[in-house]
Amino acid sequence: MSLTPVSDPSGLLERAPRLTELLPDAALSEALARGDAWAVHAVLSRRLEQEPPGPKRELLAALVEDRGAFVIAGRPPVTSSVLGTGVRWKGAPARGAAPNAPFVAERTVTVLGVPVWPLDGYLVRADGNAPIQVIGQVPPSPGRSRRRAGALAGMALGLCALAGLGAVWLDARSMRAVTVVNGLSRPVDVRIGGEHWVVAPGTQEQGRVKLGDERLRAVATWPGQESVIEDVMLPTEGERILFNVKGAAMLEAVPEQGRTYASPYSRSLPESAMVLQPGEQLSVQAANWEAAARAYAESGRWEAASRVASAVAQVEAENTLAREMAARAFLLMDSQVPVNLPDALRWRNTRGFAAMLMHTWQEDPGAQALALALMRFIGEGDSARARYTEHAQQHPDSPLAALYLQRASPPPLGTAEAVAAYQELAKRFPDSPDVGRAWLDARWRFELGDSRVWGDSERQEFAVETSRLLRTLVEKHPPANLEALELDVRIFLRAQLRDAATTLVRRYGEDPRHRTWGFLVLAGRTAAAAGPEHTSYVMPDWIPSALARQPERMALLDLLTGQGLPKEAELAVVTSPVNRAVLRLTRDVLQDPKRALKQAVGESEAVLSRLDPEVAALLALELTRVGDARAKNLFNASLPLMLAREPLRNHAVPSSRDTGSELLRLDPGLRAAATLVHARRDATEGYPVFTQRLDGLTRMDALGGFAVRAASPWMRRAFDACMDTQVVQTLPPGIMLRGSLVEEQTRRENDREGRRPNCEARIVTPTGLPLPRTATATTTP
Repeated sequence: MSLTPVSDPSGLLERAPRLTELLPDAALSEALARGDAWAVHAVLSRRLEQEPPGPKRELLAALVEDRGAFVIAGRPPVTSSVLGTGVRWKGAPARGAAPNAPFVAERTVTVLGVPVWPLDGYLVRADGNAPIQVIGQVPPSPGRSRRRAGALAGMALGLCALAGLGAVWLDARSMRAVTVVNGLSRPVDVRIGGEHWVVAPGTQEQGRVKLGDERLRAVATWPGQESVIEDVMLPTEGERILFNVKGAAMLEAVPEQGRTYASPYSRSLPESAMVLQPGEQLSVQAANWEAAARAYAESGRWEAASRVASAVAQVEAENTLAREMAARAFLLMDSQVPVNLPDALRWRNTRGFAAMLMHTWQEDPGAQALALALMRFIGEGDSARARYTEHAQQHPDSPLAALYLQRASPPPLGTAEAVAAYQELAKRFPDSPDVGRAWLDARWRFELGDSRVWGDSERQEFAVETSRLLRTLVEKHPPANLEALELDVRIFLRAQLRDAATTLVRRYGEDPRHRTWGFLVLAGRTAAAAGPEHTSYVMPDWIPSALARQPERMALLDLLTGQGLPKEAELAVVTSPVNRAVLRLTRDVLQDPKRALKQAVGESEAVLSRLDPEVAALLALELTRVGDARAKNLFNASLPLMLAREPLRNHAVPSSRDTGSELLRLDPGLRAAATLVHARRDATEGYPVFTQRLDGLTRMDALGGFAVRAASPWMRRAFDACMDTQVVQTLPPGIMLRGSLVEEQTRRENDREGRRPNCEARIVTPTGLPLPRTATATTTP
């Protein structure tokens, strides 16, 4: 040890006398001479890092750890915190220390009571609950840098974790659960955000999509095609989004079980894009558009029915069912508008639907025919003709454009002038199958509707010539749809070419895609009209397995095709009351017309809308004939009847058959029904009679529809009414009968068989039909 005394102006050697054991040390002596206690502590800390293990190192560690010996004067710091967040003291007296003994404490930044960042250290004294008394500031602890580094690392990790959690939270907030429901008849391709589904008909798909900078859109297309059938913006306010493609399916939001805060009532979801509220769950009432439209119609919600059916008709080509259901719903909806409104306001929905058909399906003759019929029904035939004129001028080389214009222009069908006009059109477009069949249709209707007297040979020659022209057309252009096939079959049957008719049906039915309900009815009626010896196909082989498993549908098919009449016991086992009522009504039209009329006036929309148009026409016209206003419900039962109501009424009710050309545009089955009902009028005696020949029914409807099959039972009903009606003979004034003469007059009035000659003369003979089966040829003088 040096004999030169060390300068110690701060008296540090007195507070820590063991420092002398480390002398001589130039750095330590210099720090002591400056009187800087923290510099001395720093010198000791550096020397501790380099000192090898041994007594000196232990001494250095003890001195460095005793930070209270190196205290310097300092201003008491500020400490404050709220709920454990702020600046707080960290430290406590050593265990066993004397009361009020000083100790080293550090100020530390805390968050919710957790130390996150060490500050500076102080020598303090605590006396019970009194505030801490600060003596002075001590040098930083050796581990403060490491603790700060750890705190920095912890805060960085915490910030990263918070950022990650925030990103996850934001990402979760931007996610939406999506349910896509497809009520159309075809699969549909749906893209929402970055997700993609191919949804089968009548099904639904679920997934999750992420919200982006742009609004969420749902784009629907047909698989493999680029044309968009629907492009809508989806709502994003809720967590569960529903996309009902074209609004075709019938959906409801129902409350979840056990959710007390949700609404206890169900709500319909008629829109295409919507959200489910908390506490609601999706309920599919009708997964396909047809069931949805029928459910709306049966409940009287014509606006909803028209929305669904028209949405399908706008995107599905050649969907005739959707077109007819939409047109009927629009007509019924518009008919409920006050009649004192102008037609421009009263029929705006029907007019808009017809305009959609004209614009969207310009290459579809069936859609254009329906549009023209709707425009004529609402009194805007001239407007339709103006549109078709403009279309024909824009496309002078289009056979369809020329055909549409000819349909909308005079002369009317059923006249020789119309035959000549369509023949000129066929010469102009010889390779168009649509124009060729339109010409043959004009010839066929002219032969059926010509009022001049035809000779049997002359009429037959005209029908055979029409069939010869059809053969030439069929060789190049076989019928491509059911309407064309029915026309060809009627023309062949009218010419007695039964083999040709059934061969055409067989070739068309070889494609399983053509075996629809309408085709099966046509095939069955063709086979019945041609006879088994001329039929080259077996009907049961064509019936789809799904249809064969429905006994009520098979029974209705037998009824419509004349294969049999269900008995009451067979009807009793039908589970559906609607199907049972349809079968019973259809059967009674052929067996018991009186009971059918009584039952029809009380049936619901569900039953009446499922009746065959010919069945409904017979019932509606018979009710009209007797002045029953309830015939309106039957006229509204199907679109063909609605469009044909006025010409049918005009033909069936008055005594004159001169109803103009409107009747010739109708289906032959409807015309035959009007002819049959027209033959029933009230005679002076008060019983219904037939007053005109009905032998033209078979010629008019070669397929043998319901009017042809109902002629005999309806004639039988009139004949029985005549036989059961007592005819009272009145005597001239002043003449009285007595004795045996009175008995003889009473006997004649009560003699049922005595009325037979009069009833046969008034009812049977004018019809040209055979006598009823139960009637005999014997007469009573």
